[in-house]
Amino acid sequence: STQSTGKGLLSSGAVTPSRIYASSRTEVSLQKLKVFGVNTCLDNLWTVKNSNITVLAVKPISFPKILSEIAPAVGPNNVIVSVAAGVTIDSIQNRLPHHAKVVRAMLNTAVQIRDGAICYSTGKNIADADQELVHRFFSSVGLTLEGEEKHLEAVVGLSGSAPAYFYLILEALSDAGVRHGLSRDVATRHASQAMLGAARMVLESGRHPGELKDEVCAPGGVTINAIYSMEKAGVRAAMMDAVDSCIKRNYELARLNE
Repeated sequence: STQSTGKGLLSSGAVTPSRIYASSRTEVSLQKLKVFGVNTCLDNLWTVKNSNITVLAVKPISFPKILSEIAPAVGPNNVIVSVAAGVTIDSIQNRLPHHAKVVRAMLNTAVQIRDGAICYSTGKNIADADQELVHRFFSSVGLTLEGEEKHLEAVVGLSGSAPAYFYLILEALSDAGVRHGLSRDVATRHASQAMLGAARMVLESGRHPGELKDEVCAPGGVTINAIYSMEKAGVRAAMMDAVDSCIKRNYELARLNE
């Protein structure tokens, strides 16, 4: 998440490399960040002291140790942003100074091309100016919405993990194209553009997906036959089950980190 967000921020022009500070436990991880020209160090305290927004992109199991480590450097002007699944605002707040400003955000990997889906929730110490700063920060890398923390678990299963769902669907569509004689490149590009166009139609028109689907399905035509095959195969239920499974696992991780 750190690399994806950093890449998106730099390509947006919202932040210059010299203004980004990144730290990690190992030089190997830092090498991946150095290619962007940002400031790097093995000292997490150094990163927090030099940042007004600090993004914690570590595994949930590492949070207690990391928070204990950076707590002395967290001042009243630092905004601590967590992008880890299953780690609540309260659990972070309780391990930091009482004045700590905490934000929890869920995003997906498309932030690296500035087309991500981001939802965030703010802690009790976040002022209006802090909220505006965080919103601008994430808006530079994708569609950004503020929401209640209780809804972030659903966002994890819906948009956070969704790129993987869509890659699987795109791979299947590409396979179908190859099966019928198209090259892999042509099949993948056509399927990808069709998915991109459909998504933009929903976002830009504001219309219900079902209504847009009906416009493609002529009575007795080829598309309604395809939709029938998908419904018979349980595609709709499978997608809903996938989101449910993801959310369930996220709650399990949250309980482990309480």
